[in-house]
Amino acid sequence: MVKLGAEIVGVIFDDNGEALPAHPTYLARRLDWVTATGDLIDYAVQRLGFVHVAPVRDALLVKFEPSTVHHLAVFAAFYEIAGHEPKRLILGSPGKPGTPDRYEIFNNFVEGLKRVEAALQRSQTSIGCAEHRSTSSPVDGRPYPPHRGRPQAPAGEFSRRLSRSLDSISPQDAWFSQLLRNWRDARSGWRLPSCESLDPLELLNIACGRAHIVDTFDSAPEGYRFRIWGTVNSYGGGRANKSLGEMPAGAMRDDAIEDYWEVVTTGVPAYQLIRHVEGKLPYSYARLLLPLAADGRRVDQLVVLINERPLPELEVR
Repeated sequence: MVKLGAEIVGVIFDDNGEALPAHPTYLARRLDWVTATGDLIDYAVQRLGFVHVAPVRDALLVKFEPSTVHHLAVFAAFYEIAGHEPKRLILGSPGKPGTPDRYEIFNNFVEGLKRVEAALQRSQTSIGCAEHRSTSSPVDGRPYPPHRGRPQAPAGEFSRRLSRSLDSISPQDAWFSQLLRNWRDARSGWRLPSCESLDPLELLNIACGRAHIVDTFDSAPEGYRFRIWGTVNSYGGGRANKSLGEMPAGAMRDDAIEDYWEVVTTGVPAYQLIRHVEGKLPYSYARLLLPLAADGRRVDQLVVLINERPLPELEVR
């Protein structure tokens, strides 16, 4: 994988299947780009049919436009992806001007490759917004794979979480549905709602102390910081102004870093069922993550909703 400079990572495959450094200055010269405005990578993907592949933490982000993508670009990208065997694959398609990019997340990279293969065969006509995943999506209702590189959990500790469709929120989490409706109503087309577009008093009243507000300005998820810490939880209080990286080490923190980053990256809410045994203490809860963006595009805050309740489907058998 090519890496040029601190801010540029990844490669972009052209219509001949050649891997080019995803460096704007290099690409501008290579493509005779003279336009002063616009994103060069998005232009190459949307207009020229190129495929951009870049590592994002433990995942590979693959951006292409199904309606224009070139056969050789996808073919080359296919082997680049397979060679890395990423834990997760994020397929993205640039949005139209004024709209955010669209993403679809695969916890099983082989399933993601099948989608890439479909584009190679010209049978894929669009990448749907990840919020509208079908019930057969590999991220719905299946355990997340173990995090590579994490130290083995101490004896007796346990961590498991399931990702569920937003359309399958349990009646036991009915207040999640109400706040999700408020979040959707606050959207303007493809633009994400901002903190100001939601009624904070209504949110806090519905959540009854079970909501955290997290600032996500930091480029690294370990730097995400709790602006407001909901006091009604078994984890304890006093976490306001703490970053994720400052939370007690363990699977709960590692999973939160991973899950928060994913919602910040994609701008798509996430509904999860989570069970931990950490420090000999059990934790069992449903969680809804709602992204907010002051400019409608770049996520700068998360609303984290926690509903502690039994989860028989996650009991150790």
